[in-house]
Amino acid sequence: MLLMRALITGGTGFIGSQLARRLLEGGHSVRLLSLIQTPAERANADDLVARGAELLQGTVAERSLHGPALDGVEVVHHIAATMREADVPDRVFWDTNVSATKDLFAACRKSGVRRFVYCSTMGVTGDVRGRTVDETVPYRPHDIYQKTKAAAEQWLLEETRRSGLEATAVRPADVYGPRDQRLLKLFQMIESGRFVYLGSGQGRRHMIYIDDLLDGMIAAQERPAAVGEVFLLAGPSPTRLVDLVSLIARELKVSEPRRHVPYGPIFFASVLVEAACRPLRIQPPIYPRRVNFFAHDYEFDTSKARRTLGFSPQVEIAEGIRRTIEAYRAEGHLR
Repeated sequence: MLLMRALITGGTGFIGSQLARRLLEGGHSVRLLSLIQTPAERANADDLVARGAELLQGTVAERSLHGPALDGVEVVHHIAATMREADVPDRVFWDTNVSATKDLFAACRKSGVRRFVYCSTMGVTGDVRGRTVDETVPYRPHDIYQKTKAAAEQWLLEETRRSGLEATAVRPADVYGPRDQRLLKLFQMIESGRFVYLGSGQGRRHMIYIDDLLDGMIAAQERPAAVGEVFLLAGPSPTRLVDLVSLIARELKVSEPRRHVPYGPIFFASVLVEAACRPLRIQPPIYPRRVNFFAHDYEFDTSKARRTLGFSPQVEIAEGIRRTIEAYRAEGHLR
């Protein structure tokens, strides 16, 4: 792989920061366009700058930053997005996730960027349960985040066929690993004995360890055959939620959670709570997306990525959980 300069939007987040570390370790130059809003993002920013990365603080929606961010850049990994937040109007999602993506892409064409890798989401196909999903499954986005990510992905794949700028999209499965703050709560609840299943826990979750995801993203950056294509990136195999929780409990050396409560009433309550909080623009304590964690049942077919990108995920769930817990303990998040 030739040495190059890369721009990573959302570069202080979990995926972006880990990608930046990988590229820096490979001798590449890295520029980050990102906000710093949490202690984890501050820690990532400080670490990456110390390693030699350049940081531009701001969002991709700040069009005035596109020129400075792209100066001398050959590859762009566009990861930044407005996520699901109850106090954010829909227009912000459309501006950041769609309009700003289009403007960044146009700026890339003018500045001579070689490859544009768009980090999409497995959620663009909606809530597909009980079946194997591949890239041929139709778009059926449900919430505003999924709708705007799907719109940007569709536009990008069409535009790259017209523009001449090499672009590709990746759809990560649930990503986990060291430095992740999103699933940390699950580990902490299991360790403290507060975890309770909503429903049976028999649904499958198909996850991907961060190192495997980075392998796929870098292949999407380099492989000529990736241009104009979208790829699902997931780990070696799915696992039932009860088995995932059992793995975590055993590695933590705590009792396995056994308590189950009905899913339906909790989901209904979450819909009502979110509806009540939305007009007030406050973050609800419980909402459908969080409750849906317990209803997921899916498996991803990664054969296209395997054929085209040479993608070959190596980290089985048990090993990934062990590594993640080891890192959480070293950071003081777990006992």
